[in-house]
Amino acid sequence: MATRQDILDTLLTLGEEKGLANVSLSDVADEVGIRKASIYSHFESQNQMIEEAISYASRILRSRDFNVDFKAKDAHTLLVSLFDSIIRTFAEKPVSSYFSIVQQMTMFDETFSEENHQIESMISARVRIALEFCVQRSWLDIKDTDYAADLVSAAVMRRICAVLSSDEEWETDRLADGLITLFS
Repeated sequence: MATRQDILDTLLTLGEEKGLANVSLSDVADEVGIRKASIYSHFESQNQMIEEAISYASRILRSRDFNVDFKAKDAHTLLVSLFDSIIRTFAEKPVSSYFSIVQQMTMFDETFSEENHQIESMISARVRIALEFCVQRSWLDIKDTDYAADLVSAAVMRRICAVLSSDEEWETDRLADGLITLFS
């Protein structure tokens, strides 16, 4: 018998692959291996199922720590540790499916736009802490860490999208080197 969790995970995976608007209850039921009517024993409606899937994946993302090597001896090592941690977190299921769905839906649905804003804020806060640490150590010369954090966070968001849309290896060294060049 399929569990509620199986249904949520399947919805997220299919939503990432096909686009959430193109996923039917029949699609989910077929993939899980149950009858469509059985979904209603777990969820009152398709909207409730979608809301719970997004909430579930969002909670997982918010529970993750983005590890930064604060014992690093230079800005490059510290920033690469942060970027790698962020990418690893977003590359894991169900967070990767959640992120892809949010990116697909952000222009069409205010709820997803708010989810995207929360993701951006989460990344920006972690980047800001790392940049402030680098400034305190005189590794980087940044006058406005808020602006720099927003700039770097936007680059990180683009890299997350690139990583999730292909098998290309994320070049953390190149991103860190570019940031150091910009603020040295």
